[in-house]
Amino acid sequence: LPAGRFGRALELGCSIGVFTEQLAPRCGHLLALDFSAPAIALAERRVGGLENVELRRASFPDEAPAGRWDLIVCSEILYYLQPPELERAISWLRCQLSDGACAVAVSWRGEGRDEPFRGDEVHDRLARELAVWKTLDDRREGYRLDRFGGR
Repeated sequence: LPAGRFGRALELGCSIGVFTEQLAPRCGHLLALDFSAPAIALAERRVGGLENVELRRASFPDEAPAGRWDLIVCSEILYYLQPPELERAISWLRCQLSDGACAVAVSWRGEGRDEPFRGDEVHDRLARELAVWKTLDDRREGYRLDRFGGR
């Protein structure tokens, strides 16, 4: 992540809130989404007492929250989207980046079973379609992290 604090941050695919807990101290307000009710319940146990964190069961991109975001984290979520959903997600990210947001995408690079895409396929597409905002490309054996926009 870029240095400093973020006024409004959005974590897509927060799961049980492990990263949410680490990210919260750097955010004025952090909205963490996941489509899984059991995952949100476990995240509530972990971060429910943090005043600046809001947990919400929602599906991205169909239920993307309105408003402008300073930071958007897409961790281990984009390769699960079906092709039309991925197209809408990239379009939504493009609008957020145009408004000055920073977006971080991280994905596993291994072979999946049921996912429509591999992590590298999604990141290659992000790199092409959001190239004007690309500021970081970090590839490791097990994962890939790309950052767009930022300070």
